[in-house]
Amino acid sequence: MYTHIRKVVSQFVSEFTKEELDLIEKNFYPKKLGKNEHLLQVGDVAKEVFFINKGIMRNYVPVVNKGQITNYFAEESMFNTSSVSFFSQQPSYEAVQAIEPCEGLAIQYEDLQKLYDRFHNWERLGRLFLQAILMQQDLRLRWFIEKSANERYEAFLQTYPHLMQRIPQYHIASYLGITPESLSRLRSRSHKISADKI
Repeated sequence: MYTHIRKVVSQFVSEFTKEELDLIEKNFYPKKLGKNEHLLQVGDVAKEVFFINKGIMRNYVPVVNKGQITNYFAEESMFNTSSVSFFSQQPSYEAVQAIEPCEGLAIQYEDLQKLYDRFHNWERLGRLFLQAILMQQDLRLRWFIEKSANERYEAFLQTYPHLMQRIPQYHIASYLGITPESLSRLRSRSHKISADKI
């Protein structure tokens, strides 16, 4: 249960000592989410960060007359929460939901802050976690500014090819800012182009 998270955080921060890594078992606790179950609802305050051992999650924002707009996917070996809500301890504007049944480990806000205060390496891990989120958000923003719908789809294919068969198409469509019908057309066109090249 804890072996994988120890390996992942050590990859982020190679200077972690055994004492610091042993704090994982003392502060993280096992947690499971069923398919479509929420880790966080809109309006709630994010009280925990979830490390995914198995499964995929999404962060989404409900928009009046537009349904749900997915703005983030998290998979195995990733941490997930509503970062703005978690670090500000204010009500969340987004929801966090399991797309597949998820198994992992969670840590409470107060416990993580204590680790940040006591250990430089844990504080550094938190900073790198935030940097990864900001880079992901910047990438998605640039997709919408610089790329057409077809280019966004191709970029998603190149960046996340392993997720195409695991995530429902309507979630991918909402992430790309297009309708499911448009995504279906883009997929058909992409398959045809690939077939013509063979």
